[in-house]
Amino acid sequence: MPLTPSSADHAAGAPPLLRVEQEAGRGREPLPLIPRPSDLASDQLIHHFRDYFNPPQAQNELGSIASHKSVSAITAMAFPPFGCCGVPEIAFSPGNLVTCELFLDDQILADYPAPAGRIAYTWYPHKILRETRVVGLLFRTETFLPPYQRVVAESITVKNESSERRKLTLGFDLRAGVTATSGKPWFVNTPAEADNRVTPNESNGCVVFEARHSRAVSVQGISPQPDRIEQKRMLVYEFSLGPGESRALHYLNVIDEAGDAALETYKRRQAGFDELQQENERSAANLLQAAFTPGNSEFSGHLPQLHTHNPALWKLYYNGIAGLLFCRRVSPNSVYGPTYVTIGRVIPTLSFVWDTMLTSLSLSLLDPKALRSLIEVWLTRDMHQHLATDFLTGQGVGPWYAVNDMGILRCTDHYLRVTGNFGWLDKKLEGKPVMEHLVDYALYWKKLVKSSTGLADYGEIQNLLEVVSTWIHEVPAMNAGNVYGMRFVAALLDHRGDRSRASHLRMEARELAERINRLLYVRGKGWWRCGQPDGTFNEVRHCYDLLTILDTMFEDLSDEQKREMSHFFWSQLHTPLWMHALSPGDPDATWNVRADHSWLGAYAAWPSMTAKGLYKTDPPARVAEWVKGLARSGNQGPYAQAHIVENIFSPEKGGAMKSPLDQPYGNDWAIVSGGSFTDLVIDSIFGADLSLSHGIQVHSRLADFDPEAELRNVNYQGQSYTLTREGSRGT
Repeated sequence: MPLTPSSADHAAGAPPLLRVEQEAGRGREPLPLIPRPSDLASDQLIHHFRDYFNPPQAQNELGSIASHKSVSAITAMAFPPFGCCGVPEIAFSPGNLVTCELFLDDQILADYPAPAGRIAYTWYPHKILRETRVVGLLFRTETFLPPYQRVVAESITVKNESSERRKLTLGFDLRAGVTATSGKPWFVNTPAEADNRVTPNESNGCVVFEARHSRAVSVQGISPQPDRIEQKRMLVYEFSLGPGESRALHYLNVIDEAGDAALETYKRRQAGFDELQQENERSAANLLQAAFTPGNSEFSGHLPQLHTHNPALWKLYYNGIAGLLFCRRVSPNSVYGPTYVTIGRVIPTLSFVWDTMLTSLSLSLLDPKALRSLIEVWLTRDMHQHLATDFLTGQGVGPWYAVNDMGILRCTDHYLRVTGNFGWLDKKLEGKPVMEHLVDYALYWKKLVKSSTGLADYGEIQNLLEVVSTWIHEVPAMNAGNVYGMRFVAALLDHRGDRSRASHLRMEARELAERINRLLYVRGKGWWRCGQPDGTFNEVRHCYDLLTILDTMFEDLSDEQKREMSHFFWSQLHTPLWMHALSPGDPDATWNVRADHSWLGAYAAWPSMTAKGLYKTDPPARVAEWVKGLARSGNQGPYAQAHIVENIFSPEKGGAMKSPLDQPYGNDWAIVSGGSFTDLVIDSIFGADLSLSHGIQVHSRLADFDPEAELRNVNYQGQSYTLTREGSRGT
């Protein structure tokens, strides 16, 4: 029997899910200015246990969890500093532990004959719905994280769809590996302790898991109470259902540092489970309302409201925002306050400069104080040694990413453009004004020059894309970032009246751009090459050189280069629904197929950033046709860390499929830089240049989407504007 969406999947009175299939006709009502949670829901995605598939995740202000390839199971619960169902560091580790897995009549559900094993998933901003059919029984679950609580909740219903009374035994296998960290940053994956003390609590129908090496407890159970608890952690129910009859159960997992407190919370939340669900619904709607409302109490800014009839434009804009909100954390354990992590599951506490840079325009509008806090943290840590910072400790972690100089400057650029807070440049951090820190970052590249080329050497693969073995040392994109950085800092110096230093920086930027063009461009090809320490060059057909140089050095490129770079994209990187990060014709295509940077697919922000560059080189209609295909991947929920080109994995609900987390593809379900699609709508499709000191300049490309579209309540340096194809006007 096929799995189909049910009316219970949507809030009462909600419209059908917005799906990008075709252009909207005129005469229709405009799409929602402020979306409801149901407007941002994914399509229903149906996958078998055996499939390569990235199951949806859920989050609240304190952390996140991942659904498993199961109708009920949950894994990777990260409420930093607490972890539950993480990865225990033991010999032959199973990876992430799994809890609330369902057994029917002493057999794991996925092992039943077809259609068992097929699960239908629907993601909402505040919950995950799953359903499956097994031997005449329909199982449905709703998984959510109540706001501002270290609690995982799930409603479970089983319905007898047969014409006969059914007697059944349900078992729920519970695990935890609960732990807490102290005084050290998290890095990769949620931690777990493999030897929790496990105590069944028959009187409350739950199991208490206690960490032996830290202060952490997980109380897990299901209401109403089970008939028995087997092997300390298997909750067993025996009952019968008449034809068409249903039974509802409520699972809770409460995490705390003390067992008594966790058990009391568990009992209280179980007693008020229905209210907990209603609170979750209200909170999700209120948060979305706040995100688009000036002067709200949730964010330090707000996002513009998009007025359009065009579903592709709407999906690009609001789906990017869904990704931003998914990565928002307001944890009392964050040493720098409200923040945005890069990836929820694999690196739950880390904010990367690189990924944050790629959505820094949207972040500057939505939450400028949070972005400024990140910038200040990065300016006072040695980000020439690290790739990210950890919100539990504020410490830098991991090896250095070469992009950090450009990234910090780009985040600062957007922050200043949106807020106009130029007084912040005089704030002293570790005894030095922010302005002088920025000058240092703009000129750091000079310390990396190791040869007579006058180009910075950015080292080996671990400092760069991690996936492309030939894209090392004198890398074009990273050197081009220095051209941008010096010009940006020069603009700030000009604004402050320091014209001499500004002029000198512009001269150095011009000379560096000339060297990059002369030494690293592969003439007649449209791609670039990397200088090596022995004086040779590696030609690399990667999109990051293309998109970065179009973004940072466009004025330094000849018309011939622009034509060749455009041809390179359309002939070797383009697919109708996504793109190749690395050309399939590049000899290094055999090195690594991790989907974010290889020929197999592309990282979330590479298509949006590439489209931004192509809008400068190509007819807008041609770019728009491709961008509308990119919007279709939003039918799966927020953009993933990577999507895979459609000739490798078949399209999913009309778009390029989210990359699985499974190896060798190795990418997470969502990422903060999915917000780059929101940036694309603002700065490239609406064509809005929010300048540092000369107002808003508009070069509209709306004609191929919706000529009548408007972006309302754009906060620019303390005033509100509406953007249209005609320009900007104060409101």
